Amino acid sequence: MIFNLFHLQIFKPMATLPNSNVILPKGKIGNLVFYTLNGKTVVRSRPAANHKNKHHPSPLQLMQREKLKTINAFLKPIKRALDFGYQEFLTQSKKGMHWAYSEINTKGYNPTREPKIDPAFLSISKGNLLGPRNPQISKNGNSMEITWLDNSTEGKAQATDETFILCYCPEQEKYIWSEQKFRRNSGQAIITLGPDQSVLSWHVYLAFSQLNIKTGKSLLSDSVYLGKV
Repeated sequence: MIFNLFHLQIFKPMATLPNSNVILPKGKIGNLVFYTLNGKTVVRSRPAANHKNKHHPSPLQLMQREKLKTINAFLKPIKRALDFGYQEFLTQSKKGMHWAYSEINTKGYNPTREPKIDPAFLSISKGNLLGPRNPQISKNGNSMEITWLDNSTEGKAQATDETFILCYCPEQEKYIWSEQKFRRNSGQAIITLGPDQSVLSWHVYLAFSQLNIKTGKSLLSDSVYLGKV
């Protein structure tokens, strides 16, 4: 394929090839890229790779990489629960972990603290459903008791709304996503712990969900952090 680069009309940062009978290339050739813009063939040089930042990252870049790695490791064990909690907002490119990441990133991460992540800033769900009122938690031996005030007559809340309870021990990368559901109007949930679970400390989160029979999806409330027990 023959083309004449001596007839290029050079502009910065690109050049346009004049109309001619010469067959012009398209795509990448060396460090040049040829493409069509408004009916004209344009040539642009490819940007050089920033090898300095790739192989010798700045201190700020190292901090950002460490933050990304730390938060992702914190969220990964509970990603399935997060997909449930953020199901109204999921897309092909944005999953529950991405939504939860933004909350931790802006409020719950401190590189000078150990551990660097404060679990109190984790949100396991998001939505417009009414959340629990005055929730409390206590642990006695091998069981946890969660209580709240019945607010099923307010807003779009219903007596049959079900609990979404997550207990998380990030140090051991273990979690309990209670399969047993408790209704909003019951005002109480009791979680029974196994022998290995009862000796661990758990960060506990509570939200309500309301099933939409037509869509098969659930409407969620914003989650509430109940504390560490």
